[in-house]
Amino acid sequence: MLSSLTPKTVLLWLSGFLIAFFLSIRIFNEGAPGWKNIITSDGRGYYAYLPALLLDRDPGFSKVVTREAKLLRSPDYKPGYRVAIGDRFVNKYFAGEALLLLPFFLAGTFFAWLTGTPVDGYSFFFQFFIGLGSLFYLMLGLIFLKRILAVLEIKPAVSSLTILLILAATNLFYYGLWQPTMSHVYSFFAINGFCLQFIYASKTWTKRYAFYTGFFLGIILLIRPTNAVIILLIPFFTKDGAALKCFFKEFLNRKLSSLIFLSTVLLIISIQIFLWILQTGQFALWPYRNEGFRFASPEILNVLFSYRKGLFIYTPLIFVAFSGLIVLFFRSRLKFLSMTLFMIASAYIIASWWCWYYGDGFGLRAFIDYYGIYAILLAFLINLFPSRVGVPTFAVLLAPLIFLNLLQTWQYTHLVIQPNSMNKEKYQFVFLRTDSAVINSLGGNEELADYTININHPAKVYANDFERDQPFWIKNHIISVSGAFSGTRVGYLDSNHQYSPGIAVKASEIGKIPASFYIEGYLMVRDSLTGASDGALVVLSMDSINGGENWWQGFRLNDVPQKNVTKWSKRKFSLMTPVISNPRGILKVYIWNTGKIPLLIDDFSLKIFSRDNKRLIP
Repeated sequence: MLSSLTPKTVLLWLSGFLIAFFLSIRIFNEGAPGWKNIITSDGRGYYAYLPALLLDRDPGFSKVVTREAKLLRSPDYKPGYRVAIGDRFVNKYFAGEALLLLPFFLAGTFFAWLTGTPVDGYSFFFQFFIGLGSLFYLMLGLIFLKRILAVLEIKPAVSSLTILLILAATNLFYYGLWQPTMSHVYSFFAINGFCLQFIYASKTWTKRYAFYTGFFLGIILLIRPTNAVIILLIPFFTKDGAALKCFFKEFLNRKLSSLIFLSTVLLIISIQIFLWILQTGQFALWPYRNEGFRFASPEILNVLFSYRKGLFIYTPLIFVAFSGLIVLFFRSRLKFLSMTLFMIASAYIIASWWCWYYGDGFGLRAFIDYYGIYAILLAFLINLFPSRVGVPTFAVLLAPLIFLNLLQTWQYTHLVIQPNSMNKEKYQFVFLRTDSAVINSLGGNEELADYTININHPAKVYANDFERDQPFWIKNHIISVSGAFSGTRVGYLDSNHQYSPGIAVKASEIGKIPASFYIEGYLMVRDSLTGASDGALVVLSMDSINGGENWWQGFRLNDVPQKNVTKWSKRKFSLMTPVISNPRGILKVYIWNTGKIPLLIDDFSLKIFSRDNKRLIP
């Protein structure tokens, strides 16, 4: 039965399912994640061009920020996408996604006006149509994939299974429904569109295919310029070496077609240049202020295998897909080299970004853009076998990966999997679990230092083994015991002494203000009873951090609920502070024993890292 399903039938079923699921969780769901959170996270920045320019005529985004702050009920809201360049502001994200969502934004505007709901870019019909826009481009990307597989002579049954797997067994499913304004679905669509049109263009370099190829390449660059690496696949999508030479010859000879291609690419890219001029008066700039690549130290192993976000850990289907390289090696050395070079280059670029795990999110989301390419490799692998044997066999073998992805999607959306601080211990603790005991059960905090931080040398180190008084430390309750980790004195926390000894240091003593700082903390912990420290929080705070606003952050001390009793164990945490601009503000770091069950701490130390001025962009 499975081998008889056509790709068209599979796409129709998937379309119906996605729309029904979208309506269920987004429109007819009164709680989270509901329709009010369709435009969310980094997606607010990608989308912000539309309300700012078309409704507010405000290229500085100040009105949009005010509106978002009201929606989020956060008067101190400062979006990460709005960065200062001189005395003006620029949206650090590129405008490709906004261009693609323009028709859906206009539909939202029309229906909001028609029904009398707020025409503000964020009311019901705006959110609804933007969500539909994500599904539209997701399905169009899958349709392009279907056509690519057909042109590459992949059997229909294999194409059907491949399409199902690349959606249901990867985080493409999550980003299409739960975070539809992130850029990855749109890049998936644009890259698949470019690959399909180039296949046609490589056979006959007509004005039509030149335009479409240029259009999709321009959109790729306008969404995420680093995805220009896709051009390394040009040899892969030509029939052979002779066809590749023929294509380049036609590119040079058919000047009108080539001019159309180049003009289309440049015209689309010029949209971003125009927006930069509109926002800042500059036609060329680096919008990711004080962010960048670390090309000398790419985190290749982490992006592929880390329990924090590793591609092969959270999306093992892609590891299976990479096996298609073996098939490619024996089929065509030219195609193999092209694909291998692309995969190395794209992984290297992704792994070189300063925040290699790309912030909060489910899985290593930066790879989603290329899932159409990996799907081709997977199809090559399955296509080796007769459909009646290969398709059912691979369906059975890979069905657990669909189950794993859907289960982990549920875990992520129900606070079982953390958005940015997972590790091996946490992953193993929640693996395949859905019971109530694992919901919101993980603690710890492991942020990376910002790109501008000098991580080689701490600016300040504050250490306390509690054996003697230390400057800048609050004593609180320190006692002598026979089982201290070092020496004889420890910090003792119970129901009467909930707050540990901790640091209390003036901001001006830490370093030059205003600035953000990176803090690494270490301490030893021992429970008196099982789980005594499960209720303990690491607390960092500063009153009047910028002269008015107070800052407070707390997170669980333990990564996972503890079972060890009367045994010392190490804890580590790390995070970036907000910008501190009040030199008289007092930074406090301590442990709060909310559970009130007795526990001991020892050898508490903090390393504080400051900015490397060489990395700052004025």
